[in-house]
Amino acid sequence: MNDQKDLTKPKKATNRDVARLAGVSVATVSYVVNGREDQHITEATKKKVWQAINFLNYSPNPYAVGLNTEQPHTIVIRSSAAANEMTERELLCFMHQLDPLCEAKDLQLIYSLDKRPAKIAATACICFDMSNEEFHRLAEENFIPMIALDSLVNDPVFYQITVDFDAVKRCAEQRFGKDFCYVCLRPNNSQVEQKIRSVFPKVHFVSGWKDRVVGHTNLVLTQPSLFDLFDEAEFDVLRYTDNYLRRPSCTLDCINKALNRLNTADEAHFVEL
Repeated sequence: MNDQKDLTKPKKATNRDVARLAGVSVATVSYVVNGREDQHITEATKKKVWQAINFLNYSPNPYAVGLNTEQPHTIVIRSSAAANEMTERELLCFMHQLDPLCEAKDLQLIYSLDKRPAKIAATACICFDMSNEEFHRLAEENFIPMIALDSLVNDPVFYQITVDFDAVKRCAEQRFGKDFCYVCLRPNNSQVEQKIRSVFPKVHFVSGWKDRVVGHTNLVLTQPSLFDLFDEAEFDVLRYTDNYLRRPSCTLDCINKALNRLNTADEAHFVEL
């Protein structure tokens, strides 16, 4: 964890930086910071401003600082309320890869079974395959780094990490030409599902352990929980490993940047692997 503090810090954030990130006026930032109830600012706007303040480490900020001291050096992972057994298995595969990296940095990795949009006592939270609504409800209750993993939230206040589906398609076409089917668990995030359907002409969403892929012999997989699910005597399988091998270190890198309030470009918050 101490490694994070050796990074070169950006210039001190201003109220204009906060206003730009939150999508509000500078005056609104001032009203929120100073508790001006007479301005009738909505709770949603207040939370957006506090999220931007925390992200940029804008000072004075005693409120956000206090929120981050309850349980230091702890990374919590939360999954969707709609997660099923297969989704949980995929998450465990990710945690198995992430845990040694956390240990090396003196970080404690915890999986929370709580599905409520409640306050989290931790240094940061990784939200795995959540819907946009579910992610933002949870984010509205917390002012710690929230990493959207396998979710397209497309909000520059947060880092998100998703599969580079276009890169997967290119790799599949080199192997199979146009004759292949992309196989994955059905996402809880509808934007990810739309992205998959827009990239791959043929898609099969796995819904259970006994689910069968019919009418296709060339399969493309990106999720390690599915790698051993299909008999190679029956299918020709391309296991695309670039995403899941790089994802743990990329996740910690995003958490590190968020904790150190590195003022990166908006597009740098949207990582594809």
